Amino acid sequence: MLPLRLRRVAGYDGRANDVLFHPPAQPPAAPAADPAPARALVFFGGDVQDYPEVMQAHRDNRNYIKWNLENTARVLAHDFPAHHVLVVKPTRIEYKSFSCYDNFVPSNNAGVPDHTPTHSALHHLERLLQNVGNRIKSMPAAELLEAVSSVSLPEEIDIEELHNASIHRGGEAKANGAGQGAAADTHKPYLDPLWWRDKIALDECALTLVGFSKGCVVLNQLIYEFHYTKTLTPGDVHMMRFISRIKDMYWLDGGHAGGKNTWITSRSLLETLTRLDVNIFVHVSPYQVQDEGRPWIGREEKAFTGLLNKLGAKVHRYLHTQSDAPHSLHMHFDVLALFRRAQQAAPPAPPPASDEEP
Repeated sequence: MLPLRLRRVAGYDGRANDVLFHPPAQPPAAPAADPAPARALVFFGGDVQDYPEVMQAHRDNRNYIKWNLENTARVLAHDFPAHHVLVVKPTRIEYKSFSCYDNFVPSNNAGVPDHTPTHSALHHLERLLQNVGNRIKSMPAAELLEAVSSVSLPEEIDIEELHNASIHRGGEAKANGAGQGAAADTHKPYLDPLWWRDKIALDECALTLVGFSKGCVVLNQLIYEFHYTKTLTPGDVHMMRFISRIKDMYWLDGGHAGGKNTWITSRSLLETLTRLDVNIFVHVSPYQVQDEGRPWIGREEKAFTGLLNKLGAKVHRYLHTQSDAPHSLHMHFDVLALFRRAQQAAPPAPPPASDEEP
């Protein structure tokens, strides 16, 4: 069943991460004479998010099991059907709760980042993409076919229904052989369910990077490394080309346990990000940006979004509000569930004015 769990995928300089992989449901739409470039989405999740069996065994985290990494990969695959989806599991999850992305940014045991001009996060990301592709190509076709044929997503996906369905789907798929035929009929133009496999080259795809909650620390570190590469190693043509493949970046309700640096506010770093001409999407909820106990989060997000807007970046901000809803983890996770639909249904809100003059 999709997604595929790929254990300890080799990255840069001896680093490794587990990666969950879900292939695209359809090729990117484009005229046949001018095929669109392949696309890949890389997701970095937040605290608590783990494999379902690990979350189920935890007294508190089982309350959020529907947000496990596998379900998240399926939701993203539904929302971005033309993308290869890769969910990067944190290097470690301390106390089965705190996600630590040490392979991308130095972090303490609560996952609070210690940002540095370079931690070779871009190199690590590129190697992960390369080696996920290598793993997929080396897998037996029968194993891939079984995984692809045993999953079927509804048109309007609901995370609660998805979680319930995933519990029962395994046995039902084997018991009902007709299910495979129905899945094949859904995509008749692409009769080979592994149409995406032979030419897979994830490091050469147009890239969409998505960080949710703690996972936004990886995107923040990449901003440091964009600046490092552009200003200190501009002759690194290979890495400049890799950076140019990053087309979209999503910050989804970023936050961590540190008292600062939840959002990047350095003018020079944001100027470099602006010059890259990346599409920047900011989705926030009152759980983070209106938390009176952590007022710096709202201030920093205001500075980040407002300054990018003043600099002329392609930044789009969405505030996810629910009248009379408590500022709970459920509100926080709803940003992950609804960000794509919210983006398609309504124009972005005007970014808050930054206190910093351009």
